[in-house]
Amino acid sequence: MNLPVALAILFFCVLLLASAAIAVLLIRHCLAALRRPDADPEARAVVVPQLPQYELALSAEAPAAAEQATDHKDAPRRLTWPEVEALTGGFDEAAVVGRGGSSTVYLARLRDGAPVAVKVHRWCGGERRLRAFRQELDLLRRIRHPRIVALIAYSDDHEEGGALVLEYLAGGTLADRLHGATAPLSWPQRMRIVHDVACALEHLHDASAGAPPVVHGDVSASNVLLDSRGLGARLCDLGSACEGFSAAVAPTRAAVGSPGYADPFFLRTGIVSKKSDVYSFGVLLLEAVTGLPAAGAPGSENLAPRILPRVRAQGVAGLVDGRLGEGYDEEEAGDVARIAVECLAAQPGLRPAMGLVRATIAEKAARSIAKADLGDHHIQLSKLLELT
Repeated sequence: MNLPVALAILFFCVLLLASAAIAVLLIRHCLAALRRPDADPEARAVVVPQLPQYELALSAEAPAAAEQATDHKDAPRRLTWPEVEALTGGFDEAAVVGRGGSSTVYLARLRDGAPVAVKVHRWCGGERRLRAFRQELDLLRRIRHPRIVALIAYSDDHEEGGALVLEYLAGGTLADRLHGATAPLSWPQRMRIVHDVACALEHLHDASAGAPPVVHGDVSASNVLLDSRGLGARLCDLGSACEGFSAAVAPTRAAVGSPGYADPFFLRTGIVSKKSDVYSFGVLLLEAVTGLPAAGAPGSENLAPRILPRVRAQGVAGLVDGRLGEGYDEEEAGDVARIAVECLAAQPGLRPAMGLVRATIAEKAARSIAKADLGDHHIQLSKLLELT
């Protein structure tokens, strides 16, 4: 090989390396831009700008808590009750974004502007409410998973109440998106969401690293929170959770599961186990396919007993949510319905484990899950181009 050819080859290699380095720098720049608070105008717009926003700027440790809203790595910070009052503007009714049986959720902001949901519990002497708060706090402090809502801070030293400062997801609940007046979730979005929930439940049920398995106890569309695009999902509300493979439930304990989702075996026997969550997840799958609510109107059957015989006999023909039109994968819908049938088996021992359920969904709905992920990347790229 003569010298000119060798120099030409060397120059070409150097040029390739330089191009690769420039490409890496551009990608890093794009990712950094996407992480900036102002890089997602859609997410910022849905943080209810009319509501008063309050800052947690009471100590030098507050910024550390703010960072947990995104990376979820640091231990949650313990707040005093006066700090909770300041964060919620003195429990201002104008900042309320949700209510439960024993809790009120307020929208607030940390010092860096990150929105958070402040879930304030009031037990008023009720032992069951106090126990539920302690249970949820204990589990959220120990469990860190990208598909389970993250605990940022908490307050547990007040005699009449406690508070959990949680990451805020602007997309509302899965129940809102499936049954509300907003535009219906697409089929790929639904498949991505149910796969996320399956991942969360698989993690809770996993007994690795010496930790006992956790039964969520109240899997429902109302306890699945969505991000602003309706893509990423988080499982929330561990107040009904219990640890261990199974436990006898005393008559004084509240029933596990929301109406329409509760395991009939538990209702008959008082025995709750991981398979109780599997049953509830099966109902959630039917809900995602049909778009119908899990609980029937007063005096009518709930979703699972009403349509399960028909699904077993003839599949999902005529049962898929009509709002989807032809925008769904017929083969995937049938496969997901069959997974739901297995999850809804009358005997817990016949129901599959959540790890198998999650893997089967990942296999059978792979095309739609990939399409949802691709759509998410397309949205991010479009917004990045708008900023440049």
